Amino acid sequence: DQSIILALCLDVKNTNPADGLTAEEMGAYLARVLHHHDDWMVYSTALLERSWLEFEGIHTKERAILQMQALADQHTNRLTITQSTRKSVEESSPVQERLKNLHSIVYPPRWQMLGDMAERYASLGIVTTAAEIFTEIEYWDEVVECYKRAGKDSKATEIVKERIAIDETPRMWMALGDLTEDPTHYEKAIELSRGRFSMAYIALGKHYYDKDDLEKAASAYTQGLKLRPLIPSVWFRLGTINMKLGDWDSALTAFSEVVQQEPATGDAWSNVAAIHMRNKNAEGAYPALIEALKLHRDNWQNWETKLFVCLDLGKYDEAVQACNRLLDLKTTHSVQNVPDLQEKCVRAIVGGTLRTYEKARHEGDGAAVDIERRRLTRVHGLLERIRTAVNEPWIFETMAYFHHQVGQDKQVYENLMKEYRALSSVRAWERDDYQVIKICQVISQIVDYQRGSKEGLIKSKFLVSGVLKKLEKARADLGKHPEEIQQLKGLLEDITKVIQNSN
Repeated sequence: DQSIILALCLDVKNTNPADGLTAEEMGAYLARVLHHHDDWMVYSTALLERSWLEFEGIHTKERAILQMQALADQHTNRLTITQSTRKSVEESSPVQERLKNLHSIVYPPRWQMLGDMAERYASLGIVTTAAEIFTEIEYWDEVVECYKRAGKDSKATEIVKERIAIDETPRMWMALGDLTEDPTHYEKAIELSRGRFSMAYIALGKHYYDKDDLEKAASAYTQGLKLRPLIPSVWFRLGTINMKLGDWDSALTAFSEVVQQEPATGDAWSNVAAIHMRNKNAEGAYPALIEALKLHRDNWQNWETKLFVCLDLGKYDEAVQACNRLLDLKTTHSVQNVPDLQEKCVRAIVGGTLRTYEKARHEGDGAAVDIERRRLTRVHGLLERIRTAVNEPWIFETMAYFHHQVGQDKQVYENLMKEYRALSSVRAWERDDYQVIKICQVISQIVDYQRGSKEGLIKSKFLVSGVLKKLEKARADLGKHPEEIQQLKGLLEDITKVIQNSN
């Protein structure tokens, strides 16, 4: 009956996920067996299963590992910590009792139990003890790894050389290569395996990568992945190397392997998108960016790339969304180095949205016109938000153009004046030809919007004459002047004549 209860306990383990609820359900079966036990093997099995469960707990790991140690010591006549006297050895259960129900339960052999226990010691950081246990059962690869983790490289090297002297194996030669950083040892491992030991190729690739010999690293990684292709971390590194080497097709293949094997690797999706953008393939980059942003919502590089992709594809709604997200990230202290929105991107959004609006109006599609009007509203909201964050002349110029296209002349004039103030706030703008040209152009537009009233013309006259006085004073020692200054003088004369004629 107790064997059946243990079988039901294992059935719960095999048919449910490894979580706390499963452990609690198994614990009920184990408690019943441990409370009423009359067989050595069944009792030991229940104790072992309980110790495995307790090892997963935060506060019961030490107790569980000591229980495993005691169960392992039952299979030896040597004196140990949990079997410390000869009397305890002699009083232990005889062989006949131990083997009574051997075929009714699942109890591991001693070497397997020791290996499992050593792995658990290593997971707790008790690597020297783990190495001693692995030595007892001759798990030499694990012995070397434990001594390396313990910082005892000389001891690990000694063991590896001893094993090579007894029996050369590819794994031991690779371990020696890891310890000595000598690539010839990896090559020896590859030779012994007749070119079939994938991990030796991968270790050789890592060695060359650390030495910045990227071509040899790429070659070694490629050979290793041909033999063992299901290692996404190595594919990712190979993709990175190929990007540095400029082998974009191979890099795309490598990162594509990563996302197929581990779809939750956001950086790999980002790199796939970046390579497609580099190859001017916006259609290929778009779905990769969508996946990357599902995994890394706060990655501003992905949002910036999505902005470029959406502009290339004419997806202006999503471009507006990307801009808004970049502005959100810029105001978040947890995300650093977020760049300002690029002027050309904002202008492209405005221009593209206005073109689609005009196209819908021209075709007379009422539903499409309504959609485009809502899109214009979102674009206007974006411009207003940028204006509060960026006090640059170009944003006011863009807003003036936007309002002009949608027939809001009052806002056009206001934004032109703000653009003029932003331009004239630049230090020593009068001596900068580019700034002078921009200001002259803005003033000409302001005057055009003021021609409708005498009061507006008078204001324009004062504005133009004031700018000309500043320019004449600041540029007196400069021999060459932009043509726009002369045009501004002509504009002043024209304004003066119009005012006189109106009188």
